Amino acid sequence: MRLSEVWRTTTFRLTLIYGLVFAVGIGALLALVYVRSAVYMTHRVDRILEAEASAEMAVPAAALRQTIDDGLIVNGRTSLFALFAADGTWITGNLKALPEGLTPGGRPVEAAATPEFGASARLLARRLPSGEILVVGRDIDQLREIRQIIASALIWSGIFIIVAGLACGVALSLGPLRRLRELQDAGHDIASGDLKRRMPSSKHGDELDMFAGTVNYMLGEVERLMAEVKTASDTIAHDLRTPLTRARAQLHRLGQSAAVNPGDIARVTAELDEVLERFIAILRISEIETRARNAGFVTTDLSQIVVRAGELYQPLAEEAGIQLSVAAGPATLIEADPKLLFEAVSNLADNAIKFTPPGGRVLLMLDTGGERPRIVVQDDGPGVPAAERTAVLQRFYRSERDQLTPGSGLGLSIVAAIVRLHRFRLELQDSVPGLRVIIDCQSPT
Repeated sequence: MRLSEVWRTTTFRLTLIYGLVFAVGIGALLALVYVRSAVYMTHRVDRILEAEASAEMAVPAAALRQTIDDGLIVNGRTSLFALFAADGTWITGNLKALPEGLTPGGRPVEAAATPEFGASARLLARRLPSGEILVVGRDIDQLREIRQIIASALIWSGIFIIVAGLACGVALSLGPLRRLRELQDAGHDIASGDLKRRMPSSKHGDELDMFAGTVNYMLGEVERLMAEVKTASDTIAHDLRTPLTRARAQLHRLGQSAAVNPGDIARVTAELDEVLERFIAILRISEIETRARNAGFVTTDLSQIVVRAGELYQPLAEEAGIQLSVAAGPATLIEADPKLLFEAVSNLADNAIKFTPPGGRVLLMLDTGGERPRIVVQDDGPGVPAAERTAVLQRFYRSERDQLTPGSGLGLSIVAAIVRLHRFRLELQDSVPGLRVIIDCQSPT
């Protein structure tokens, strides 16, 4: 695992950024402490120097030299006293020459250690009425040590924070980078043709897991679509061969006949219409699956869709001797494509009537008693065996007992495509006897 790979991870960069922000914050805090402490202690020394200078200036000129000598005896190690003539000639004290920048009446200055006073000092100069120059000073080695301590803490804390941030960034990046490698390996296997492979996920539920979940859902759809394409190709070749062969034979017979029988033409037309019906249904499924996900979504009343489907198929049910019942209930609003949803319910109602024997019952119902609304289409026909309930949703699938019933085998495929477009749930259950088809009208979480 190369360092350049660690650097490119979001975790490392975010950790580094947060570490730098924290380091800047700590640096600013320590700098503020340093400035405030140094300024306070410097002002405190300056006030002491002002007080000492004022006290010395109040001493009579004749006694000033003796007062300075006495002060040196008592505080000579921590304090500095000196007296200079008006021209800067040393008179007395433990400072032999005026430092550069020190002017009478000016601001205090700092001076390095001298042979006479072995510590750094802060000096203040005042001119006496006699013209002589009085210099007082204080040892500031302690002040400088405090400054150095704070400055050192500022530097080392910054270095420590930066190093710790880099180390934490590397440590925190290893896990995501390892998981990213696993995702890459899975992606390579999938790209090589293993559509059964799925992106690995952990129990963390982080952004990588959310991404893996989305990709796995996409792979499931891709695998399903590819399987349907293969199944459709095989089924088209097998299922359309019979009507096309019959149509060709009938056309050949017409070509050999001296007179054309309108009944023969009608039979050929019926065979070709059956083929066209299947291709139209295939195109309809493709149109549904390739349209924009929310292009036609509006606020839709499910009860109106159930009522309209019942009104449309009531005459067909009466003609077939079937009792069609509609239970729509109160208005129930959701976001959906009303045209496609009506087409799905209509296909289910058509199938239910088609496979229900005369004297049977078909129920169209909007169930609002649960947590979410459900459209239920129930009949008391032969039903669908549990082993075939997934297969009947595939294109062209027809069970052996349905071979004599007119149809293309694509009605439930269209319903399934519409349900997938809305991200609803489609469920087939036993009605004992018959089949209950449920459209759960809420997107899966």
